[in-house]
Amino acid sequence: MTDKNKDFKSSSAEIISDLLSNPRVRRGLEYLGGEEFKAERERLRREAGKYLKGVRDRYRPKMRTPEAAAREHELSLKLAAVEAEAAELRLRLAELLEEEETLRTHLEEL
Repeated sequence: MTDKNKDFKSSSAEIISDLLSNPRVRRGLEYLGGEEFKAERERLRREAGKYLKGVRDRYRPKMRTPEAAAREHELSLKLAAVEAEAAELRLRLAELLEEEETLRTHLEEL
């Protein structure tokens, strides 16, 4: 072996030894290998599974009969017609309010 490889291995071993002797690193390794970490990881896995299932259920296509789908479509069309009529009525009301304001102004001038 060359001196360079020996120095690299020696310095790497020293760095690893220093890391493993550090109390914080030791506590971290104990935590990662302990039951508390495993239980927490399993709890998070279960919660993520429940959340994912909820998302899938929320966005999964609704199972409807053709009759129910046709009825829903019909009601959607009626709702759109009612909303269009309401918009027209709001416009007409705005025009009438403007006309009322104009008439009041003319009356006040007299």
